[in-house]
Amino acid sequence: MIELTSLARPYAKAIFSAALEANEVDSVASELSLLGAAIQTEQIEKIIEDPELSKKETASKLINIFDSELTALAKRLIDVLAENGRLNLLQAISEIYQQLLQEHKDQSSIEVVVVSNPSDESKNIIIKKLQDLHGASANINFKEDATIMGGMFLKVGDETLDLSIKGRVKKLVNQLNF
Repeated sequence: MIELTSLARPYAKAIFSAALEANEVDSVASELSLLGAAIQTEQIEKIIEDPELSKKETASKLINIFDSELTALAKRLIDVLAENGRLNLLQAISEIYQQLLQEHKDQSSIEVVVVSNPSDESKNIIIKKLQDLHGASANINFKEDATIMGGMFLKVGDETLDLSIKGRVKKLVNQLNF
């Protein structure tokens, strides 16, 4: 699967810039969240992938479905994405837009990936340390992933810190294979 983030970033930056100018950053954020979730449904997927529909018809159908919930900016984004065959990027655009919005509002979004949910005491220690480093307004989310085998994996914006057993094993394998 192609990494969608690099393809979606220019669209997200453009819509964010336009939303800033129009003073609609929060409304566009909620619209993109809606669209990002909607394209994962079977009905919307069928519309996007329908070979009998032209790009313009696909965009029109999507805009008609969400007409009352979309601003002109979001409708224009759908038109541009359809024209370029990139409607599959809506979810990635939404995620990048949310990051841009948080940066704009001086908030850090931190994802802590652990094997299993830590105890409340451990969670509070991790939260306190991260808030000391990234500010009290940081949004800290815990996510479980058994594949990391132990330790934790931190993602702050575009930066990552891999303190997992899986990451250490990978590093050792890479060193042995030089």
